[in-house]
Amino acid sequence: MKERIKVIDFKYKITILTFLFFLIITSLAPISGGDWNSYLIGKGGFISSIKNMNLNDGRIISGFLINFLSYHKPLFNLIFSCLMSLFVHCVNNAMGYVKNKYFYLFPFIGLLLVSTFTFSYNYVSITSAVAYTFPSLLTFLYFSYIWRKTTFSFTIKEYILLTLMAIYISLSSIHISTIFLLGNILFYLKMVKSKKSFPKAYSFIIIFQILSFILSLLSIDKSLFYGTLDEGVTNITRYIDTIFSRNIILIIIGAIPINYYLNDKLETCIYKRVIITLFDLILIFSLAYNFYNYSPVNLNLIINKYFGVFAVENWYYIFYFITYLILFFLSLNYIIKNRKTKQYLNLFFMMSFIVSIFSIISPIWDEGNNIFILLFIIFSNSIILKELDIKIYKKLVIVSTIILLIYYISMMMITKYIDVTRKEYIEEQLKYDEQIIEVKANPIYLVWRYNPVTIFQQKDFKKYYNIPQDKELDVKYLGIFEKIERKIKE
Repeated sequence: MKERIKVIDFKYKITILTFLFFLIITSLAPISGGDWNSYLIGKGGFISSIKNMNLNDGRIISGFLINFLSYHKPLFNLIFSCLMSLFVHCVNNAMGYVKNKYFYLFPFIGLLLVSTFTFSYNYVSITSAVAYTFPSLLTFLYFSYIWRKTTFSFTIKEYILLTLMAIYISLSSIHISTIFLLGNILFYLKMVKSKKSFPKAYSFIIIFQILSFILSLLSIDKSLFYGTLDEGVTNITRYIDTIFSRNIILIIIGAIPINYYLNDKLETCIYKRVIITLFDLILIFSLAYNFYNYSPVNLNLIINKYFGVFAVENWYYIFYFITYLILFFLSLNYIIKNRKTKQYLNLFFMMSFIVSIFSIISPIWDEGNNIFILLFIIFSNSIILKELDIKIYKKLVIVSTIILLIYYISMMMITKYIDVTRKEYIEEQLKYDEQIIEVKANPIYLVWRYNPVTIFQQKDFKKYYNIPQDKELDVKYLGIFEKIERKIKE
């Protein structure tokens, strides 16, 4: 009994660790380049935040919150940290009691194994976090909360909570809103079919969702449907690049249950070892090719993104990851024994699949929506690995966690130092009325669009730092990073 209490107590310590870590990270992180304009709008007050909402991608509530939270960043730090810690807590609840308490570290570690792009875009950028990460996290929290219910009876307070969550998700991003609505309708129909006692009042939440979805859809600027992609890039290659190539470590972890599944299903096949080895080798080579996606600095000097046998535009690479998705679904249903847990993971998989379809066919797709798929991978991997009861080494898990903590915190501390000294240097140059303002560039790519390199970024940057628009900006990199930047421009 004492051992069980210790395990459960460890689970809550992981939740607190998650909260404190993301609170530290977001507190150290400066306002990203995509948030400079939103900060200035939010600075104008509550009315300004409402009047200047960006309704792209159906952002109605999130359009206001982006402006408001960009200026009130400490509040964003607190909300984001709470949601991330609640997500980890929900995953650990779904895992249930574990023999080895260090399994509870898996969802937290998974959140740290995303690429530099995902970290900077979906964690640090307030615009993307509020529009895509918040509703994605809330979707998992919503269904996880219902999953914990045994009788499916709800109090008035619970109905209010679930309705508010549903409205926020529905008015944040049109794509997340769509999958949430479809998922909730499917969930409701299944519960009505299997449980006659399932409350009919729950249908009012879905009605609110439908109305919110229609309102969100009507708010979208129709001109967005005529956007084009960069030359040589298609929606399917962009999707595979964003999900698989940029987050290849998470994908490799997801191959562990696939290996177990193939090993059991191909038991009598004489080519079993060959098939499994080939399947794994592609991922290993992909990791070697795509490791630059995890680098905190730009490595384009060494690696050309669209070159090589493991580049995403190759047809066999696309075919491989279609096979990967199918095998992951089959392994999930094969390994998970608890019927209720399996049903919920299948619901999340279905929603992730719809997100994947949207990312391929939707002309107004934003890559930030793909955070939902990554959260599903982290969620499902944690439960599957616990079900497999794989052997984990305490010291290895602890050391890996500590290294990740030190890495991210140290990188953000350097970024914070650069941000403070950059601001001081800009103020000093303005004091002496310099015509060309030198801007210290941050070589660490963990903050989204931190360096003002385009005309539009420079315009917002000047407003953010109170630099007259007639002055020129000279972005200065240091040492080897200056050479890398010059090489990229060539």
